[in-house]
Amino acid sequence: MRAVRKIAFLALILALAAASPAAADVETRNRLVHFFGGWYSWYPNSLIRVSESREVEIAGFETYRVERTCESKLHRESNVALVDRTKDEVFVGEVFHDLVRRMAKRPFNAAADVPPIEGSLSEAYGLPARVKVEDSTRASLKPITITLREAENAPVSIPGFVSDDGATLMIGEFVPLSSDAPAIRRKLLAESSGIRPAKGSFYVTEFVDFQCERCRVRAPEVKKFVVEKGGAMEVRLLPLAKVHDWAFPAAEYGAALANVDAALYAKYEETLFTREGTTAATARQLASDIAEAAGAKEKFESELSSGRARERVLRDIRLALRLGLSGTPSFLHDGNFVSAEPDLFEAYLKDRLSPAGKPAPASKPAAR
Repeated sequence: MRAVRKIAFLALILALAAASPAAADVETRNRLVHFFGGWYSWYPNSLIRVSESREVEIAGFETYRVERTCESKLHRESNVALVDRTKDEVFVGEVFHDLVRRMAKRPFNAAADVPPIEGSLSEAYGLPARVKVEDSTRASLKPITITLREAENAPVSIPGFVSDDGATLMIGEFVPLSSDAPAIRRKLLAESSGIRPAKGSFYVTEFVDFQCERCRVRAPEVKKFVVEKGGAMEVRLLPLAKVHDWAFPAAEYGAALANVDAALYAKYEETLFTREGTTAATARQLASDIAEAAGAKEKFESELSSGRARERVLRDIRLALRLGLSGTPSFLHDGNFVSAEPDLFEAYLKDRLSPAGKPAPASKPAAR
């Protein structure tokens, strides 16, 4: 799989018993509109269109093209959705598809095909990648485990599938279609705890990278707005190690402080975001000084040496990948994902907290 074409997609699997093909197609498209309308990042007055497509062919799946249009060029999205009517599940993730390999009609061979797949993934993620082919099967798909090395002794494993002909690589997982996209995100977030330095009547989850300039600006702005509305922030750590050289160790030091006391983490974040010329060494010194001033330096060092702090960071990275996040800062409220453009989250929350209790519609259907 030397020439791969990356297609961001969600594959939707429906069980539609006793339905005519025409009626089933309309229902499938409508469900795709509904699902993608909740999975895409929030933007007001978006328009979702779904049409049949033959771009990716996998036995047992139907292919659709899903497109989102809106006023913002940054939020205009297009992806392929693969639908299997035999199960009421959704595949959430990404796809790499090699048309040349599909036309060759060669069966997947792990010994020959895994190394080039690993090379393609390493290039796409900017991190060393390893692939393990699992023993089980799922129809025409072979389950795989993809492991990305975020730092030394810091692997993150995520699930995926490869097609029987080796032409399609799917990175992600199946989830029940019985829940809509925000419900799926709420469930994923509930599987682990974030860092909550303060209490509020509601919580907004933010994914941050300490070396991210947008985080330095937007994280405090959103926090201020949320607090003014009676809420509080829940922090998750998402160091973008492929582009930031000290982001991962800085996140690890923050996680160690959070494991000791969330208030210590809050002081660390506030100081780090206002400090210039930070390095991994200065971030560690700052965290150590904060812990020592609180009489908790021994506990801080224990969180680092035990690996518990590192595991917290890796857990948050895994969570971000499952939520479909790739950049920072990212904000989530009630399962809705809002990106970091100026004033966008504020507009979302104003609508969400309006007397009607619901945000302005972010997407409109236009199935065809």
